[in-house]
Amino acid sequence: MNICVFSGSSAATSPELLVMAERIGAMIAARHMGFIYGGGSTGMMGASASGALSHGGSVHGIIPRFLQNLEVANEDISKLTITENMHQRKQMMYEEADAFIVLPGGFGTMEEMIEVLTWCQLKVISKPIFIFNPDGYWDHMLAMFAHASSSGFIHPQHLSLFEPLSSLNDVADALDDIMAKRDQSENPISNL
Repeated sequence: MNICVFSGSSAATSPELLVMAERIGAMIAARHMGFIYGGGSTGMMGASASGALSHGGSVHGIIPRFLQNLEVANEDISKLTITENMHQRKQMMYEEADAFIVLPGGFGTMEEMIEVLTWCQLKVISKPIFIFNPDGYWDHMLAMFAHASSSGFIHPQHLSLFEPLSSLNDVADALDDIMAKRDQSENPISNL
């Protein structure tokens, strides 16, 4: 079971958000889930990977060659994959993940979130997407999704392709739910 985490790499991120990102990485590792992310060592990206590593997690970073230096590729993780471009990076992340958690971030994080939502909408993949929304960080984006839906550009049922999470407790519950569903699918007789 692999969780892909999208998040910002900005070093200007608030200390509170960095702590939350680190806790989320730790929560994923504590549940023996693999941690997949963009491969950087700075900002929330680096903090979440550090949280997973510090709790014995398996961390797979995927970064395109041209971003190796810009995002300061994290050489201390379990596995670092260098791709030729952003498209290969994202495809590998989307295919290897069993679920996605979107943390606060900028254009890159937004683009990954929108693309994975589109892949699910078009049934290229069918995987849970959680949008971590501490202190309403994503409120305007979520309102835009609702506006696009009310304007006829997003089918109302597609607003259920993601689940907003407002607290670390919500993240823990979502991870536990993913594990419970996995266990049920692996042991269908226990459900009789």
